[in-house]
Amino acid sequence: MPHLSDMEEMVGRIEEDKIKDYMQEALSCYMAKAYRACIVLTYIALFDDIVEKLGELGRVNKKAKKIYDEATKKLNAQDVYESYVIDQLKSNALLPSLDAEFLNTLRTLRNKSAHPSGHHASAEEARFIFYEAINRFLSKPILTTTQLVDEVLSRMGEKHFFPSTDISKTSSVVRKELKNIHVQAFPYLINKALEKTQSSSREVSVNAGFFLAGFAYQKDPEATEYIKRYIIDAKCSDDKFSLIVLRVISANGAVVNDLDPVTYDRLRSVISRRIENIETYVEHTKFSHPASVMKSIMETSGEDVLIDNFSEQLIEFFGKNIFGKYFIGFMEGNHKVVNLYFEVACRKAGSSDFDAANYFSRNLKSVENALSRSLTPEQSYTLLVNILHAAEGGAWGAEGLRDSKFSSVANLKEKALIYLESDNEGAKSVFVSRFGSDEGFDHSVENYFLA
Repeated sequence: MPHLSDMEEMVGRIEEDKIKDYMQEALSCYMAKAYRACIVLTYIALFDDIVEKLGELGRVNKKAKKIYDEATKKLNAQDVYESYVIDQLKSNALLPSLDAEFLNTLRTLRNKSAHPSGHHASAEEARFIFYEAINRFLSKPILTTTQLVDEVLSRMGEKHFFPSTDISKTSSVVRKELKNIHVQAFPYLINKALEKTQSSSREVSVNAGFFLAGFAYQKDPEATEYIKRYIIDAKCSDDKFSLIVLRVISANGAVVNDLDPVTYDRLRSVISRRIENIETYVEHTKFSHPASVMKSIMETSGEDVLIDNFSEQLIEFFGKNIFGKYFIGFMEGNHKVVNLYFEVACRKAGSSDFDAANYFSRNLKSVENALSRSLTPEQSYTLLVNILHAAEGGAWGAEGLRDSKFSSVANLKEKALIYLESDNEGAKSVFVSRFGSDEGFDHSVENYFLA
């Protein structure tokens, strides 16, 4: 049961100013222990709100318009209209049965409170009515109608439904379209939108995919749970929906939190397959790209969720995208992720495979600025030692980087020097672990790091 402070906060959840004033007055009655007045005012506010929202919905829904028109007639004629509204909402599937029962309960209590019936309204009754009226109705769109969802989705074939592919603008369009849709209609919305992603019409399928991504991007807690249930859990085993699954994760990384072990296994398979098959020319910012997926999980849910559940996929990703600027730019401060990257980078930098070692040394400068912000001084030094080892083995790309005294990766060199100056023995130990002895350590320091 809500306390007084909770009741005050709940009034703030009401958007309509007129209704908010009613409920503020109802709260004042409650505070004055005028519990019957609190119930009566709540009743008035609630049915005024219902009729007003029916009027808005009536613009796109014929059933709602018919109920609104008749209720307005009765209201203007000062006839009783509440029973009619409740019955019509329920019989036309515009209201869940539990909500309809609450309206009937409220109507009964209001009648007892408004007339000499011998009934003495209690504080508990008044708080219950106050809370349920706001929580079920006044703070939300009223209807769970599938007709309104169908109306929105029927327009997925419109060429300019989404004027921009920018996710924030896409999400704004979705927010506008969802304005009068109750949260309890979200499962129906998600499943119908999923069906449309498989449409033979490219316009419909693309817009439906944008719609689901924009829906996920809003990060509404209730919507997030529905997305987890009806997209992540239900569809990640079906290859037809793999890209949709990846896109909604990119839009909201929280949808991978607290999944069951089987779903995690399936999701790992989806991500691994995408890493394996995606073409190198695909932009890393694209919502179906593994870089976007990993970044979203890391930023929204934290690196522990990413490492605990998708470390193998992260290693696979680094294996193919060791110079992926987009993801590297977001690694800073995520030490566990950086450590995984560092391990893969060292293997490539010091590889005995000339092609791998040369590729690494030739391209390191492309990410050096961002990478130097993430790696520790010790890691920076260790990475450069691996390049020295590859150069010793004859990898010409590594030789060029070494002989230039690491001039093209000056930031990493600067951090490596910090480690050399703070822990010379530790630096020597790193050198020995790679070369097998400390022979050449002083020469390397003098000619490649201090030069």
